[in-house]
Amino acid sequence: MTDVFATVPAYPLVFPLFWGAVVVFGLVMARHLRIFAAVRAEGPSPLSDVPRRTWGLVRYALIQTRMFKDRRAGLMHFGIFWGFVLLTIGTANIVTGGLIQWIVALPLDGLLWTAVSAMQNVVALVVLVAIGYAFIRRLVTRPRRLTLSRSALLILAMIGGVVATELVAQAFQAARYGDVPGAFIANAVAVPLRTLGDPANETAYIGLWWAHIALVSAFLVYLPVSKHLHIVTSFFNIYFRKLAPRGELPAMDLEDETATFGLRTLQDLGWKDLLDGFTCTECGRCQDACPANATGKPLNPKAFIMGIREMAVDAEHGIDLIPNSPIVRETYGLEGTRPAATALAAPIVDTAIPYDAVWDCVTCGACVEACPVLIEHVDKIVGVRRNLVLEDARFPQELTAAFTNMERAGNPWGQPKSTRTDWTKGLPFAVPTVADLAAEGRLGEIEVLYWVGCAAAFDERNRRVARAFATCLDAAGIRFAILGQEESCTGDPARRMGNDYVWQMLASSNVATLDRYGLRSIVTACPHCFNTIGNEYGQLGGHYEIVHHSVYLQRLLADGRLRTVDADALGDTAPRTVTFHDSCYMARYNDVVAQPRDVLAAVPGLELVEMERSGKNGFCCGAGGGRMWMEETRGTRINAERSRQALETGAGTVATNCPFCMTMLGDGLASAEGNAGGTVRAIDIAELLADTVDPVRSGGRQLTVIQ
Repeated sequence: MTDVFATVPAYPLVFPLFWGAVVVFGLVMARHLRIFAAVRAEGPSPLSDVPRRTWGLVRYALIQTRMFKDRRAGLMHFGIFWGFVLLTIGTANIVTGGLIQWIVALPLDGLLWTAVSAMQNVVALVVLVAIGYAFIRRLVTRPRRLTLSRSALLILAMIGGVVATELVAQAFQAARYGDVPGAFIANAVAVPLRTLGDPANETAYIGLWWAHIALVSAFLVYLPVSKHLHIVTSFFNIYFRKLAPRGELPAMDLEDETATFGLRTLQDLGWKDLLDGFTCTECGRCQDACPANATGKPLNPKAFIMGIREMAVDAEHGIDLIPNSPIVRETYGLEGTRPAATALAAPIVDTAIPYDAVWDCVTCGACVEACPVLIEHVDKIVGVRRNLVLEDARFPQELTAAFTNMERAGNPWGQPKSTRTDWTKGLPFAVPTVADLAAEGRLGEIEVLYWVGCAAAFDERNRRVARAFATCLDAAGIRFAILGQEESCTGDPARRMGNDYVWQMLASSNVATLDRYGLRSIVTACPHCFNTIGNEYGQLGGHYEIVHHSVYLQRLLADGRLRTVDADALGDTAPRTVTFHDSCYMARYNDVVAQPRDVLAAVPGLELVEMERSGKNGFCCGAGGGRMWMEETRGTRINAERSRQALETGAGTVATNCPFCMTMLGDGLASAEGNAGGTVRAIDIAELLADTVDPVRSGGRQLTVIQ
C-alpha cells in the first residue's frame, strides 16, 4: 500500500465494500442467466468466424462507428465510455491497494505512472463535459427519440459522481500532501485550496475518497438491474451478432410437429434475442429511423425490444438472488430457484408489442441499421408474424387474398400464368423462354436468365421497366432468356407476412425449375426477388449467382457494352435533375448503394440531387413486409411522406430500382401537394438509361422501347 493510502482512515474497509458489491453484481447477473437458460438454446457459436466477430468488436464496440451517425451524440458517448474505462485505472489502483501504481511505476523510474496520471486528468474533464451535455440533451433539448427516465439520469449522475469525486479528491490530496506527479489539472486546482489549511483539505480529501469508493460500489450494485446494463452486454451482443446476410430470415422446419412455429412466448425466443433486450441502450435511434413510427403508427421498435427485456425481468421474480436462501427469500419475497412459469408463458403479442404494431412493420431494416449495438428487430417481428399466421390464423383480413393468390396462381395479383410474357409483346426483338431454347438444344447459349418477377409481369407500369431493361440487354448483345410461365413468385411477400408454408411451396418449386435447367446465373430488376433467391433459397438447396439489374447495368456500362448518346443529341427531352430513392432491400440489406448512382451518372443530361435520407439511411416507400397488400389506416401514409421528402429536393424526376417502390412512389407523387399535374414522376433507372442508349455505339440495333 502506498503512503497516500495509509493516510486514509479505515482503508481496509474498502475491500469488503467494493468486493461485496462485485459479489452482488455477479449474483444478479447469474439470475439473469437463468432466464437465458430457460429459453431456446439456439444461437451463434463463439467459435464461428472468430476473425469477423473480433473485427466487429473493434469496429462497433471500441471505435463505435454507428454512434457517429449522430455526431454530437456520438462524441458525447465516445467521451463518456472511453473516459470511464480509462478512469477505472485509478479505481483499480485503489481497490488493489496501490498494486497498479506499483507495477506501472517500476520501469522508467515512475515516468509511465506520471503519464497515466496526466492522461486521467484530461479524460476526467472530457467525461464531465460529456456528462453535462448528456444532461442538457435529456432535460433541455429532449430529442423525441430519448426516453426521459429516472434510471438514465441516475446512471449519468453516478458516472459523473465517480469521475468528479476521483478528480476533486486528487486536488485536495495535492493541496494537503503536495503536488501529485502528472496530475496537472488537480495540482492547479489545489493551489487555491491550500488556503483552507491542512485539516480542512485532509477532511475533504478523505470524504471524497470514500464517496468515490461508495459510488463505484453502488454503481456495481445498481447496474445489473438498470436499463444501462449495455455497458457490459454490448460487447457480447456485438460479438454474437448475426453474420448471415441481413436479408436471410431464420429457417423453419414445418415438418416438426412438436415445435412452436414462430415466436409466441418468452421461452420461444433464443438466448441471443434476450441478449438483445438486455443490451438495448434506449437511445431511440431505431425509433427515429422507423418509417412506421415516423408516420404515426403504433409500432415502436425500441419499445418492442425493451418489452422483451421487461418480460425476462418479470420471469426472474421466481428466482432467489442466492439460491435456497431463506433470508433472501423473506427479505425480497422471492421463492424458488426457477423462473416463474406463468411469466415464461406470457404471450409476446400485447405484452412486448401490440398486435396492430406487429403488422405495421415494413421490414425495411432501418431499425437494425440505426442500432449502435446491432440489435435485430426485424427477425423477431417476422417470428411473431409466423406464429400468428401459422398457428393462430390471425392476420389482417386483406392478406387472405394475397396468400390465396400466391398459393393458387403463383403470384400475389392472382393473374393467370399465361399472361406472364405479355410484357414482351411489341418489342423489336424476340425474348426466348428457357423451355424453348432447351427444346432446341440451345440452353448453352444463355448468358444470363432474366428473372422478371411478378410486378414486371403483371403490373402495367412495371411492364415498361421490363421492356426497358430487356432493351438494354439486347442492345448490349447479352444472350438472355426468361422462364415465362414456369416462373412463379419467389415467395418473398408470403415469408415477410409470416406465411412460411406458402414461401416454402413457391421457393421449392422455383428451385426445382432452376435446377432442372441447370441455371445458375440470374439477373432481376426486383430487389425482393434478388434478396430471396440470393440469400434465402440456399436454405432449400438452391444456390445461384444472382445480380440486381442496377449492378448489371453498371457493369455493362463500365465494360463498354452499353454506351449512351451525347447530351446534345437529346435536346430538351432529358430530365435536368433527378433524385434517387434507395430500395431498402438493396441498400440496407445487400449493400447496393453506389451502383444505381453510377448508372444515373452515365445518363447524359442528368444531375443527381440526394434526399436528406438516402443510401443505407433511406426512408422506406412503405411496400415491404407485405404492406404492399395492406391498407394504411393509421397516421400518414408512408409513401406520401417519402414523396414529400423527394419533392423537397426540387428534382423533376424520382428514380427507383424496385417495382414496389415504383408503385408506391407513383401513387404518392400523383396525390402529393406541390406536384400539380403530376409533373414529378417516378421512373426506373433502366428506363432512363434505355432512352439514351446509342444504338450504333452499343451494337447497332435500332432501339425502340415500347411504353
